[in-house]
Amino acid sequence: MKRAVLAMFIAIMALQLAACSSGNVSREEFDALKQEVDALKSAQSQQVAADSPTPAGSSTTESDTGTPVDVSIHTDDYVDLSFIGCEINDDDEQLVFMVNNKTNVELTFQASSFAIDGLSLGYVSGSDNIAAQSKGKIRFETDEDFPTMTPSTLSGTIRVIDFSETLWEQQSYDVSFTNVEIS
Repeated sequence: MKRAVLAMFIAIMALQLAACSSGNVSREEFDALKQEVDALKSAQSQQVAADSPTPAGSSTTESDTGTPVDVSIHTDDYVDLSFIGCEINDDDEQLVFMVNNKTNVELTFQASSFAIDGLSLGYVSGSDNIAAQSKGKIRFETDEDFPTMTPSTLSGTIRVIDFSETLWEQQSYDVSFTNVEIS
């Protein structure tokens, strides 16, 4: 990508120097230089797209086949939790869940452990808050490479925390699930 930017810079400088050196640039010379700059811009755009699976700052929750998943993991009086897929964001592989917070307080969701297709992901990190009476995505990532971005089964534990300490006698509880089939 640096080469493409450098090449575009050189082409622009050449265009400016050509204009300065002769005083006048013929329409044909100008059009030829403009085509070179446009071709360099196009090549740079294609290189950026090839280097990053998703545009900067965005992400995808689609499987390799392009089909999003939505698998219910857990439901109780406080939350509905669904696995919606794996995504890559800034070169980090993430497990993504949709949460429906049914309570009147903000809840925090923290990663504990996860396994994809029976393979433990090791140390998993992530902590996301979901506002009261709302839905939102939570994401967890690991330093390990996922064995697949389209898992067949998923196991794990997610800690649900009420920092306001208004819902339960204890501040948190764990949602555990084992070998949930992902279709």
